[in-house]
Amino acid sequence: MRCLVVTRCLMVMVLLTLGLGCRQPDSAPKAPPRARLIVRFLDRDAVLDLAAEPGEGAWRLMNAGLWESLEVRWKAGAPRIGAAVVGRTAPDWVLLEDPSRDTHRVVMRGPGPEELAQRNERMDPQERDALTFLGVFWALVWTRR
Repeated sequence: MRCLVVTRCLMVMVLLTLGLGCRQPDSAPKAPPRARLIVRFLDRDAVLDLAAEPGEGAWRLMNAGLWESLEVRWKAGAPRIGAAVVGRTAPDWVLLEDPSRDTHRVVMRGPGPEELAQRNERMDPQERDALTFLGVFWALVWTRR
């Protein structure tokens, strides 16, 4: 009996040691971005962090399979921040092309259309209580028939 208890304790200690000893090493800290481009859509933003400052020239956005020019306004400072506005809703990701013709795939930040729709359809407590009362009342009337 005592041997079984000692064996279980040793197994628990080995598992704890393996679990704590097998952690992944901490990643090296990332260098801060030299520039940041924010593309503002109607519902979400696309944020692109750049390791180097972009050259002068036109940025382009892939829209329905075609490249369209994007008007970017840059602010001076460190890091350099640019912003552009697009008058449509955002997909889950977009393609941007910088002046040097490099293409960047940018994933959107913020809630998606499904989360926004669910958030906007919430009822206030009084409406929910009234609807609950109406449902219970209908069920009682229906069962009496």
